[in-house]
Amino acid sequence: MLKKIQILLILFMCVKPLSSQIMNPMTPVIMKDIMPEYGFLPGKKFPIYTTIDKYDFNGLKLKVEIYDDREKLKLNRVKCSEIELEHISEFSTPQTIFKLQQYVDSIFLQSGIVIDANNDNVLKIRLEAVGSRLIGFGSIDVHGLCQMKIEFNEFQKIYSTDIMDGDKNSPLGRRAFVTRKTASRLMTSAAIRECLEQFLVDLKEGKTGGNNK
Repeated sequence: MLKKIQILLILFMCVKPLSSQIMNPMTPVIMKDIMPEYGFLPGKKFPIYTTIDKYDFNGLKLKVEIYDDREKLKLNRVKCSEIELEHISEFSTPQTIFKLQQYVDSIFLQSGIVIDANNDNVLKIRLEAVGSRLIGFGSIDVHGLCQMKIEFNEFQKIYSTDIMDGDKNSPLGRRAFVTRKTASRLMTSAAIRECLEQFLVDLKEGKTGGNNK
């Protein structure tokens, strides 16, 4: 047993520099309470989608820092939408930041970006709002909502998304037969993907300036 623990610790130390860093962790808790196998957003219930388009940044190395600014800002809506956020879902909890970390690590890996905790090229991702709304009776519209501020060198920009079932990049069609909770999770996941991909488009087009190579 001790030998297994030692091996796991070695693997963790090797993998850690390749992961983004959460810079304002919540009140210390036991690891199993941060992301339990059952309960808050279990992996198979919260898919991490690939980007719509393909990107290849040829091994661009970045130090990625992730901040959770939701409690500080207390936004009631994202800037691109008039739909009000409800702060009562599972996405309102501090643990959501760990799902964003997994998303960033996955999408950047797919896009040829190497996350290096020791690199001087710092990318800051600040989560400002995230969630979903189910609107209507009978025929329900499901909206995924997300807003994040991204800082890279001298570049700063707020990215926001209001994606609805049936939209072009939506994982759900208008008549998809899923539970309300599943629909909420799928559309929130899609909203996170949309915000991150908006940044990748700007990075690809050189709009972020600075050292993009």
